[in-house]
Amino acid sequence: MADGFKEIINAPAWHADQPYDEKESVRLVRACELFSRHAEGQAGNRRYALLDVGCGVGPLRRWLPADRFRIVGLEISEAAAAVARETYDACEVCDVEGAWPVEAGGFDGVHAGAVLEHVLDWHAPLNHANTALRDGGLLVIAVPNLRYWKEIRRLIRGRQPHWLRDMKHVHGYTPKFLCELVGLHGFEIAAMEADRVNLPLLPKRSAWVRRRFARLGSVLILSARRVRPARVEDHGRAGEFPNHKPVGCRSIEVPIDG
Repeated sequence: MADGFKEIINAPAWHADQPYDEKESVRLVRACELFSRHAEGQAGNRRYALLDVGCGVGPLRRWLPADRFRIVGLEISEAAAAVARETYDACEVCDVEGAWPVEAGGFDGVHAGAVLEHVLDWHAPLNHANTALRDGGLLVIAVPNLRYWKEIRRLIRGRQPHWLRDMKHVHGYTPKFLCELVGLHGFEIAAMEADRVNLPLLPKRSAWVRRRFARLGSVLILSARRVRPARVEDHGRAGEFPNHKPVGCRSIEVPIDG
């Protein structure tokens, strides 16, 4: 096993011993604002059920109160999950590319911040998110943007994109590809913004700039609603889909009839 992978496996729980930095906090706060707004349209007094995928040590409780939000975490690190359980209603240890130990249709929202850049198979988490959400449920994703203008500048200079210099980052995403991928899995895009854009002469903290120039921003924050069921992970039917190209991963898209 390569030393780099040993380092990944043996790494301490994410943020178990240090605070979230300002850039991460911007993304987490914005996700919580989106879920809070979505919860306002919920009928009755039931607590909003939120699934935090790759939850780390459970930061969302800082902004989402327990009397209004039931939060369940999924985390690959037992050490991080133990910390998350101190504030979340529950936290299960699992690989997000494998089966999720949660009830189908049991959640109003799914949060996946800094997750999709770490998985080999980008279909699997999106498939499981579709299954976990109720109709009209909200998915919020944060991923690095390969179209960030500073990344383009690095490529022009022959340098490796920042996000792909880290061995823990397997994929980067362009805004167009991310929207197509999420749409393939039964979601309708609600909005896209960036955590920061940093274009010269434009205000750095402007929410309007982060929305208007999102496609050139650093990290994409995408929100989408579940509008139809979808499923993947059926290699036995791969021959029925001539446009499918085997890539050595676990999943292919299998549209549901009707």
